[in-house]
Amino acid sequence: MISALVLIGSPGAGKSSVLEALATLHDIGDVEHGAIESEQLSLGRPLLPASSWVAQLAAVLSLQREAGRQRFLISATVGTAEELEGVRAAAGADRTLVVCLQAPAETVAARIDAREPDHWPGKAPLIERARRLSESTPLLPGIDLVLSTERREAQEVAEEIFAALGERGLLGQALD
Repeated sequence: MISALVLIGSPGAGKSSVLEALATLHDIGDVEHGAIESEQLSLGRPLLPASSWVAQLAAVLSLQREAGRQRFLISATVGTAEELEGVRAAAGADRTLVVCLQAPAETVAARIDAREPDHWPGKAPLIERARRLSESTPLLPGIDLVLSTERREAQEVAEEIFAALGERGLLGQALD
C-alpha cells in the first residue's frame, strides 16, 4: 500500500521544520519513508507556477515508487483546492492524510521577516502571500487535520502528526 502525508500551510506556518522532525521520528522508528519539500521544485526566477512544480513532484514521486518507496512525507504550499488535489494525485497513494499547519497572519509574517534577508526583493511579497494563505489555506476542502503551530515547537507538532498516522494505520511496519 502506498501512503502519503501531505503537509500544507502558508509560508511561515512551520512546514519545513515539522517535516524535518517527522522524518526524524520515522528514522528513529525505523519506518521506511521518502520526504520531499515541493517548494524546492519551484525555486528560481520567476517562481514556477503550481502546474509546473506539481508535474515535477509527480515525476519525482513516481521515480521514488519505482525505487521501492511506499510511504511519503510531502510538504507543499498550496493556494487552491485544485493545487491540493494535484499534490494528492502526484503522491499516487492509496491512502493520504492531509494536515494543514496554521498560524495567525502576524505570526507567519514575523517568522518570514526573521528568516529572510532584508535585501531579498521577494521578502515583502512573500510576507503578503503568507498573510493571505494563513487565513485561506485551512479552509480548503480535503484537509483531514488542522494543527496550530502558534507557540509550539516543531517536535511537538510532529509527534502529534506521527501519532495520527499511527492511529490511521499509515505507518505500516518498521524496516527489517
